[in-house]
Amino acid sequence: MTIQAARPEVTTTDGVHLNVETVGPDDAPVTVLLVHGWTCSTRSWHHQVESLPRILGEDAVRIVTYDHRGHGRSEAGPPGSQRLEQLADDLVTVLDTVVGDGPVVYAGHSMGGMTLMALADERPELFGSRIAAAALVSTTSGQASSGAFGLPARLDPAAAVFAPRAVNLVGARIERRAQRAGLTTRSTVGRRTVASRRALEVAAARLQRPALRQMVFGKKVDPAEVDLFLEDLAVVPGPSYGGFFEAILQHDRGHALKVLDQLPVEIMHGTRDRLLPPRHANRMAAELPTARLWMYPGAGHMLMQERPRDVTHRLASLARKVRR
Repeated sequence: MTIQAARPEVTTTDGVHLNVETVGPDDAPVTVLLVHGWTCSTRSWHHQVESLPRILGEDAVRIVTYDHRGHGRSEAGPPGSQRLEQLADDLVTVLDTVVGDGPVVYAGHSMGGMTLMALADERPELFGSRIAAAALVSTTSGQASSGAFGLPARLDPAAAVFAPRAVNLVGARIERRAQRAGLTTRSTVGRRTVASRRALEVAAARLQRPALRQMVFGKKVDPAEVDLFLEDLAVVPGPSYGGFFEAILQHDRGHALKVLDQLPVEIMHGTRDRLLPPRHANRMAAELPTARLWMYPGAGHMLMQERPRDVTHRLASLARKVRR
């Protein structure tokens, strides 16, 4: 099935242009809103965008995806805007300008799940009235440095101190490399410059492919999915790369999950997730006992790309529960 996505113009409250893509009729009985993680893009949900209309019916669901600021095709935000609270505000903009008033199934991967928790913390009145169900995919309610990168728990304090420094150094290197190539930041470049930057950074990322594949994915992943991840990673500006990583480490919103306790919620996690080990899913399940917990043996952090059929059917099940 060929998917033709519309791209409505969306500008955040601080003037950042977001890439938003929609599939399906505006008056569909339910909208599935897919929100990606750190260093990813809308493309990480490509299996779900293609399969959900086939499962539910092309007129029975509207799918909305968008790139966070500083990711994919969206502009980078101004300095200081790389915060989860800002992503929650961007989410409200998408809800108000694109999604409409019908029931919404929100699926958040990694930082996308944290964005939902930030919204629950700041705007609890939107849950039930606008957001009717949620899927928390490979994400955490806090303590993101605990066991990260496969390190033993005894190294958590050191990881919390040194991980942001290491990531910021990588981000600074990305920007210096772009500047040496005569490239500028995402918010000011033209298509030709974006393509040049993409080629430069993809080449650099592929040099690190074995390590990144081992860190981010689990067993038996399709190489094309690894390529997609590397391409998205390669075009994230340095300030967004480092700034959002620090925001993730500061994230601590287990208390906000209580806002979701009257909604259908699915928690999905891979047993070989090295970025956010399975203990994060178990912790969220304990904080939100009304949710259903699904563990996928052998899967890594990119669950919707590694177990697309399972994730898609969980989202379809939520959509059937809440459609009007």
